[in-house]
Amino acid sequence: MKNTINISLGGIVFHIEEDAHQKLSAYLDAISKSMQGSEGQAEIMSDIEARIAELLQPKVTDFKQVVSITDIEEVISIMGNPEEFATGSAEPKKEQTYSNTNERGRYQYGQRRIFRDPDDKVLGGICSGLAYHFGIDPIWFRLGFGLSIFLGGFGFLLYILLLIIIPKANTAAEKLEMRGEPVDVNNIRKIIEEDMQDFKKKAQDFGNEMKDWRNRSRTRQFERNVGDFFSSFFRGLGSLIGGILKGITAFVGIILVIVLSCLLLTLAIALFTGINVLDIDSKTGHSVHYSIHTLFAALNITWAERTMLIAGIFLFLGIPLLSIIIRFGRGITGRKRPFQWYTVSASILWTASWIFIIIGIAKVSKYFKATAHTSNEIKFTLPPSANTLYVKLPVQANANEENITVGINSYSFDATDDSVFFGAPTICIGASADSNFHFILNRSGRGTNAAEAQASANNISYSFAQHDTVLQLSPDYQITEGTPWRVQHLEGILQVPLNKTLDMPDGIDHLICSTIHHKHHHLGGHKWLMTLQGLQADSSSFHKN
Repeated sequence: MKNTINISLGGIVFHIEEDAHQKLSAYLDAISKSMQGSEGQAEIMSDIEARIAELLQPKVTDFKQVVSITDIEEVISIMGNPEEFATGSAEPKKEQTYSNTNERGRYQYGQRRIFRDPDDKVLGGICSGLAYHFGIDPIWFRLGFGLSIFLGGFGFLLYILLLIIIPKANTAAEKLEMRGEPVDVNNIRKIIEEDMQDFKKKAQDFGNEMKDWRNRSRTRQFERNVGDFFSSFFRGLGSLIGGILKGITAFVGIILVIVLSCLLLTLAIALFTGINVLDIDSKTGHSVHYSIHTLFAALNITWAERTMLIAGIFLFLGIPLLSIIIRFGRGITGRKRPFQWYTVSASILWTASWIFIIIGIAKVSKYFKATAHTSNEIKFTLPPSANTLYVKLPVQANANEENITVGINSYSFDATDDSVFFGAPTICIGASADSNFHFILNRSGRGTNAAEAQASANNISYSFAQHDTVLQLSPDYQITEGTPWRVQHLEGILQVPLNKTLDMPDGIDHLICSTIHHKHHHLGGHKWLMTLQGLQADSSSFHKN
């Protein structure tokens, strides 16, 4: 049984037997005494201890956790005895070479490790380190990397990758391993002394450069003073302009924060209260007060569907608004770090808004699933002596200050504050199959089922009158009060006998169906004759106009 001691060697803790510790201490003391007065003695000793620790590490395993005297003797045999170099000075540094015979003859490639060479580098020391490993001149690696940049850029990416994965040779032991030389005390000492000489030379060269610079600086003092003046002037001017721009930016930011905050507040009031905060100009220029609850009332949807849509719309519009407000607020206050908790919460809530809106729309769409159509027809003739039917269209009775026009897809209708809907009918004109005039009214509506859709279509009310040679049309139809909006629409088809004439009033063009309107851009204010080819303009009415 032997006593053990814990020691720290090269920053690594070892459990070492007492006699092994005594031998190691004597060895290090002998090396230290042999180097008294040498430059970089402390650095040499530090590198030697790091190398000894590196050699001892493989000898410590799970089954053998104590360093023995045999291990120390093996390390000393690798590092070399102090007596071998105590009386003599280190050999002068040989000229660095990359030939195959100088180093490869003594050491195999397996004894070398790849490092970046910090002493012979252009950028990162990659080429020099590879040249040491393969025993060739680094110029060939540098030439290869340089050419590859112009041949697709692969070499540049490879160089960056090697720069990341290949370590730099910082210590004397690593430099020796890079060169393939034995990592012993003598070589470590030579490397550090060479580094000290290089450092001295660089310091001396720097001192000489500083002396030359001071001599040159006297002749340039005036130029520098002038340059400093203009530099200070423009720097101050730049600071002034920068301050003004910052002030303007801050002012604009404050205004935007106020405006966006008011918009966010308005959105919340409009969605979560029954207050009509939306003013829409009607046809006569008057304002009608509306909120989204008016639309919900017109649709006649359930409370759950209404709540889901309101929550989805508020989160969908409110989260981006609030994010912009916070972003401008951070810029004004100078806070650079974002609110991490807000970013996560806002992302979750905004995603939830999509879910609410999609589910809400899916539930509301059931009210428009079924479609129904109804039709009724009247026929009439003109007096025997008459050949022209005069179509009259009075001024729109419901276009008062209480109405606004709402357009959804291709459907357009007027709405009042009392949720009464007025729609503009579509008027089509075609040829009659007999000698009579025919006026056909086609109504359409939607609902959850065929019965509800039929009821929606039947609740369309439209008034017209025919007397003698006059057909009096109404400019709009009305949906019975209390009936929910279900895309109700009315289409009127006027069939005209051959060789009969229509006198169309001004202002009717917006009611004419698209097929007729595309052929004749302006029917209103003119007479039209029904022929086998369809409506033909009466030239006499155009000449009069």
